[in-house]
Amino acid sequence: MSTPQTVSAEEYLPRDTADVVRTVRNSRGRVERLTVRGGEPVEDNLTLPDQRTVVSLRRMNSVLDINLGRRTVRVQAGAKLSDIDRRLGAHGLGLPVVGDHRDITAGGFASVGGVSSASHRYGLFIDQIVDLEYVDPDGRIGTCGRNHHTERFHRILGAGGRAGIITALTLDAVDIDKDHTWLTTDADRFLDFDSFVEHAHREIANPGNAALQVGRWVDTAPLKVARPVGTGHVQLGTVRFGQWSSLYPTTPTRSLRARREVGSRTRKSLGAIASHAGGKAGMPVRNAAAGALMFAPKVLTLRDAEYLADTVISSSERGPAYRVGIFAPLSTYASVFYRLHDLFSGHRERTGCFTVISAMTYGVRSSYLRDEAAARNLPAEDHGLITFTCRLRPSALPSELLRDIVAGIDEICASEHAMRYESAD
Repeated sequence: MSTPQTVSAEEYLPRDTADVVRTVRNSRGRVERLTVRGGEPVEDNLTLPDQRTVVSLRRMNSVLDINLGRRTVRVQAGAKLSDIDRRLGAHGLGLPVVGDHRDITAGGFASVGGVSSASHRYGLFIDQIVDLEYVDPDGRIGTCGRNHHTERFHRILGAGGRAGIITALTLDAVDIDKDHTWLTTDADRFLDFDSFVEHAHREIANPGNAALQVGRWVDTAPLKVARPVGTGHVQLGTVRFGQWSSLYPTTPTRSLRARREVGSRTRKSLGAIASHAGGKAGMPVRNAAAGALMFAPKVLTLRDAEYLADTVISSSERGPAYRVGIFAPLSTYASVFYRLHDLFSGHRERTGCFTVISAMTYGVRSSYLRDEAAARNLPAEDHGLITFTCRLRPSALPSELLRDIVAGIDEICASEHAMRYESAD
């Protein structure tokens, strides 16, 4: 059995569960001292807390077994969802819920719950987990699942690694050929926030036979530009627009297939250019990349649709930002959306701490969320996920202001029976 390899003073690369056990025990038996990373290191110039050990599971990336009779797949926690899905595709199967980035790992997605534009049909990623293997804070190996040690199962799922390190998972698969399942986009665009929220609420409550659905809203701050002659600045107006996309199964014509190929190449090229466009000079290109997400192609395959954001999203998400996700019950969905938007836009107007405020929303029909709501004595309803990403001005969000924002979000959740989505961002 191989031993963990020390890459730096803080990083370990286990190859299997036994290596993870040794790493935990070498860290004095406390998972709280470990930072668990599923895939490759992110390049956001982020630093780790002092006295932390990084356990990277990127070498634990194997697909262990595909059971065609049960339609399940057993994988190590560091396996990328895109790789798992491709392996399943060779057998006419696919994962019901995948993230919109190709590098998301099974263990990482499970540790935060996992949501996608198919969650209105299939729920969260953790709703697809049959059972899992983990290493607890004392370095012991355990197993749990839907039908055994269910309390422990729910405690580990969505805990972000705090209750134990997930090392292997068994996942449900569905009968689908993602490379030959074609979708057509029914898109509605909006220039006012109220109409966008009302439309999103209706679509989430009644999705019909939509295979995927997603809503996006962008709200920019007034832009100050230098005058071409003389001194001073000119203030331009805000840009506010949104789009709701519902994608339905279709049979493509030859011309639509051709349009899909052209659109796919254009978005990939735009993403590649934007990812290398730094500084203020690159802002127009990065904004164009972000705009490409707002205008989904008319026809595309299911696999293309699942990873549409991955072609350009990294270029448009550069820079510091405050992010939060809220699961809002359908009965209070609109109120939660309005109040969150008012909270962030109000702080932007008063302090200038934010620039661009963007939101994304999905429908979520999850057994896990219903159980979680019941455990908190909340109504057992279907939900809509509302995520806000607020771009920060440098040094414009002091800790006391951040505490005010967090307190405001907590108050909205408490009064509207909503739950925070504790994503590992």
